[in-house]
Parts: sequence; C-alpha cells; structure tokens
Amino acid sequence: MALDGAVFAATAPDPRTVSMREQVLRMTEFFDTTLPGTVGKRNMTLHFTPKFSDFRHREYVRYPFEVRYGIGERWDLSGGIMPFGPNPFKSGQDNRWGPGEVKLGLRYDLGALLNFFDATTVGFETRIPVGKPPTPLNDHYTHVKPFASAAHTLGIWPDTTFYANLSYDRSVELSHRGEPPPDVMRRNTIEVVPGLLFKPGQFGYFAEYRFRHIAEETDSHLAHEVRLGSIWDVPLARSEKWRLPGKWQLELAYKVSAEQGQDLVHGVATRVSWRTTLREIFSGTNGNTAKTSR
Repeated sequence: MALDGAVFAATAPDPRTVSMREQVLRMTEFFDTTLPGTVGKRNMTLHFTPKFSDFRHREYVRYPFEVRYGIGERWDLSGGIMPFGPNPFKSGQDNRWGPGEVKLGLRYDLGALLNFFDATTVGFETRIPVGKPPTPLNDHYTHVKPFASAAHTLGIWPDTTFYANLSYDRSVELSHRGEPPPDVMRRNTIEVVPGLLFKPGQFGYFAEYRFRHIAEETDSHLAHEVRLGSIWDVPLARSEKWRLPGKWQLELAYKVSAEQGQDLVHGVATRVSWRTTLREIFSGTNGNTAKTSR
C-alpha cells in the first residue's frame, strides 16, 4: 500500500496506475520458492495463503497471513501469523483451534550480482511457536533462517528465468517450553534450490530441484526433491471483473522426493495465494484508484 500522494478516482484507472499496482502486487513466490525483489518504499502488501491440502492430509487446516512493508527502496519488513482450525472432515487430538506460530522477517535487495544474476535478495526470517501447535506445523522450536534468492533472465529465451534459492534453517530454543513431543527430533537444514520458470504471460511453468542437507542431534543425511508445475497469475483486470480485490495466484505441481532411510514419496500439490493492499480493502474499489505521485 503506497502511503503518500494518493487520491481516489471514480473513473477507470490510469494505465500508469495499473502498472504500479502490477509492480507492487507482482508474483514474488510460489510454493516454497522465493523470487528476488522487495515491495518498494512505503508500500504495504497483505498475503493470504490458505493450505487447502490440509483438508486431505491433516486434522487441522492452516490459514497463513502475512504483511510486508517497504521501509526503504531496497528494504522490506514482514510479519505474519499462521493460525489453524479444525478440519471438518477429520478427527483427532489436533482437530482444534490455535494461533500456531508467528513469523518475522527482513529482506534487502542487492540488485545485480556476479555479472550474471539480474536481481538478488538476501534476508532472514524467524518462526516462533505460539501456544501448543501441532508438531507438523511447528516442531516446538523457534526457527531462524537466513536466505538468499537470485534470478537471471535467459537472453535467448527472454520469457525464461533461471532462479536459485539458498537457505539455512536452524532450530533454536528461544524460551524454555517444556520437553518437546517424543516424535520431535531437532533439525538444522541447508537447502539449495535451482530452477527454471517459463512465464510469457499470465500462465507460467516451472521445473526445480531441491537439495537438502539435514543435520540432526546424532546424525546427518541428505534429501532430494524434483518439482514440475504450473502457475496461473490471474490478471488484475480479471480479478476486477470478478469484483475481487488484489491479485490471485493458483499453483499446481507434481513432486517426487527421496530422503535417506525413507521410501520414495510422490504426489500432487496445489496452492491458492492472494495478495492485496489495505487501500483496496478499505476503499472497496477493487483497485480503481489513481496515484499522483509515489
């Protein structure tokens, strides 16, 4: 949400306004992959990504919500919460309500790097358990994760982007919460994710490989995963036609994963992501606003 120099117009939006909204609400992630970039100075975006797959696999359903704010042209602050509620189609001890976990983060846009990457972003995020969330949602520990995300547009295929994510997820005991559940094993994970994204328009396709080095209290092992998927980045014009605020993104992927000591796992994953601004919510105009300055 841009906080300065804004006026509201009753007529159709200026094309420059549409391009600004597209920039602020552009696709910045899909599934567990982060693309480089920040929202820009004094812009604020809201992100909501309900986990519909939980209806099939878990006794609870997660409803992650996140706010991102640009404290500078290259700096982003983010904060969010992942509450959960009972799954009406399943029962069990985790079929309940709870706040889940709180998430805090900071990002910095480095720009071009190493004469290869067109855009690079570094940052960190932390996830803190609140209450007594189910173990798969949070494993009793606070997680601190520094990360880097970079992307390079292929010159011969300008609609194709090579991207790479690097992160280190370390679990720490921020405050003593009693003994962890018996099925919890403390883990520190290094993850490297190279991939290709082909997105000539509103529809995109991606292929990526995820490599993980997992260090546990007594041992360490490797894990591998391959994902192939598609993305529908719903145009703002279509969202406005449906009288829906913000930007909608639908994702579908087939993944195959193998972790040492475990059987091969494969399946289909889906995700719906929604991002908007406070202005669109409170104005009720579905983005039909004009902006005089940034």
